[in-house]
Amino acid sequence: MKKTLYFIMDYFDRNVIKEIMNKYGMPQEEAARGFLTSETHAMLEDADLGLYFFSPAGIFDMWEAEKVTGDPRNSIYVRGE
Repeated sequence: MKKTLYFIMDYFDRNVIKEIMNKYGMPQEEAARGFLTSETHAMLEDADLGLYFFSPAGIFDMWEAEKVTGDPRNSIYVRGE
């Protein structure tokens, strides 16, 4: 697996964590732990999957889909609806 470049990961980490904090009112540490340990984050780290072409909103949607359904692939961004 080729890893996504660190500065791209930093950009997504900061933006998605901020979105989690804003929407769910979580403290930063809890939001960071929830995102950084998620399957969505692991998929984003895998450069071969190309998720870095998505917007932070798309990655956030994947994270939400993972929390609700257990699978980030249930996101509308992945399903293409």
